[in-house]
Amino acid sequence: MSALDRIYRLQAHLGEFHQQINDQIGSNFHQEADQKSSIEYLTKLEKILDSLSIKSKTQPVRPIDKLVDLLSNFRHDLTVLEDQGSNLDPYVYELLWLVAAKASTQTLAIIWTTLSENLLSVNDEIRYWDGILEFDWYIGLYILQTSPLRLWRGLLKAGLFAISPQTHEDNSNTGENTFIPVSTLWVQFYTSVQRCIYPSGLSSFRPGIFSPLVRSKLEIQRKRRYLKSRRDFNASSIGLLMEECMCLGPKTSLADGKDPVLANCTLHRIVSKSVCLMTSILQYGSNDEVLELTKAFTADNDLGSYVNKNKGKAALKDVQDVVEQLLYILNDLLPKYQRFSTKAISEIGRPPITVRYWLPLSLAFLSAGTSFTLLKSLGPALVDWVVNAGSTAFEFWTNWVVEPTWRLIRTIRHDETSEIALMSKNSLEADRASLERMVVDFVLDRGGKREPLLSANTIADKVREGDLTPVLMAYEKDLRSPFIGTVRGDLVRALLIQIQKTKVDVEIAMSGIDALLKSQELVFGFVGLTPGILVSYAFIRWFWGLLGSRKGFQVGRRQNDLRYALRNIHRILTLSVPTANGLLTYRNHGLLISNADTLLRKAEIVLKGEDFYTFQEDISDLINENRADLQLKIIERMTWTYSKWT
Repeated sequence: MSALDRIYRLQAHLGEFHQQINDQIGSNFHQEADQKSSIEYLTKLEKILDSLSIKSKTQPVRPIDKLVDLLSNFRHDLTVLEDQGSNLDPYVYELLWLVAAKASTQTLAIIWTTLSENLLSVNDEIRYWDGILEFDWYIGLYILQTSPLRLWRGLLKAGLFAISPQTHEDNSNTGENTFIPVSTLWVQFYTSVQRCIYPSGLSSFRPGIFSPLVRSKLEIQRKRRYLKSRRDFNASSIGLLMEECMCLGPKTSLADGKDPVLANCTLHRIVSKSVCLMTSILQYGSNDEVLELTKAFTADNDLGSYVNKNKGKAALKDVQDVVEQLLYILNDLLPKYQRFSTKAISEIGRPPITVRYWLPLSLAFLSAGTSFTLLKSLGPALVDWVVNAGSTAFEFWTNWVVEPTWRLIRTIRHDETSEIALMSKNSLEADRASLERMVVDFVLDRGGKREPLLSANTIADKVREGDLTPVLMAYEKDLRSPFIGTVRGDLVRALLIQIQKTKVDVEIAMSGIDALLKSQELVFGFVGLTPGILVSYAFIRWFWGLLGSRKGFQVGRRQNDLRYALRNIHRILTLSVPTANGLLTYRNHGLLISNADTLLRKAEIVLKGEDFYTFQEDISDLINENRADLQLKIIERMTWTYSKWT
């Protein structure tokens, strides 16, 4: 949190004070070895200071219960010291005030956090009412939502169940319980409802002025005004605490060569006034009064007006008073403020969820029986539908994603089982050899057996080249006398040879296509896998988008949130009216701090690494600077620096 960075710097400044005190103790106590009790108590205070120190910059605030336990034990130690009445070393008193200062800083951080959270809650409620007032239709919906509550309050106000005093007196005199007929009760109910719906008075003359729509709008505007007053109170409190509490400047130091108690008077005043200011703010915030907060910070308060310049019980009593005030803040005022704020938001903020959704909840309750009956009758069909949908999804994933993936892998590995083939490997060779034998036998049977080997080889070579001239010539000759050719069988043999030749030609064409397919096996593997991958990716993207709250699908919305938060800070600075010194008022400064914290939280989601580190530096400059003109320059610098994300 940007505001809590100041707590870290305050703790670092108090650490410098602590080091100065330790240096003075080291230079003086070696000559005073007789002060054994002071040395023992100094050691105990060192442990307390160490427990109040910040261990991590990201978590500068201690839990409230641990801080209360530590302060309670410290108060007990102070009481023991006061009862003993011993004169402690001046450095002990300085460490006591240092413990009080660190505890006050921790308390200040807790109050800051509480006020900021309450301010954000109030802002949410104000935005809700602004949305309701935007359209009359929304106001009508609000009237419908709150109608049962309005009717009940109207019946109570009209006194539906009240018995008139005269009737009660007559019953008491007679000593009898008079039975009221049901018809009379219904008449009273009808009259009460009529008075609630049609109130008498001015509305009877001017019915449009106090219509339900106008009354609801006036009620919402009244709630908005109250919430804005609470927001202004919280913002002014944050700004006042930021500017006036624990202001440890460069002049707040422990000078060498001075009386330690006198040198610590400035820290004494700062701690006392800061505790008094925190007490006053929480006291005002726990009541239904929003006053000018500058009146709460007075220079002459009970704790800050007195600076004891003597050693002894009086100075110890001042530390006790500060510790008592801190415990009073943590145990009483802060819980009381939180309860009051929670109650105010619950009463003035948006209606409870049961009020806003009573109509759909009532309809759901009334239709529950019918819904259960329909579910019971449609249960088996729904179960079958779910099972079929799951089975379809599984089969799709297996057949169109898993199997094509494995085929693609086998293709890459040149697995023989993955090769694409339109025909077997040896089919063409077997059919071609059969054709050669058929032609050779046919020619030899018709042409005689002269030079059979030479003739057979020549004929086979011609057949491989696709030349069937001897067969075709015999076929043409047999066609002149088909009956004789058929009886002799040459015509049939010629026809069968031509059929075999056609089969071989087809297989040759298919082998070419098969070779082409084998050369593009990898391409076909990717083509077969692509549809399944695309469908699966589209479904997964839709599913994650349906669930929402995923970084990959929420970047645009988060960037819009970052831009709107930056715009709110710029609007606060441009609309603010600075004081005569050019400074922001407490209210505007508090609003600036709260919106800066919101801006930092939103930037933490979008920005990473060095970008977020520089953004934190800009936020720190914005918070620490209190002049409106310089803060506007910082906002302009942030606007062009982070324009990529806004």
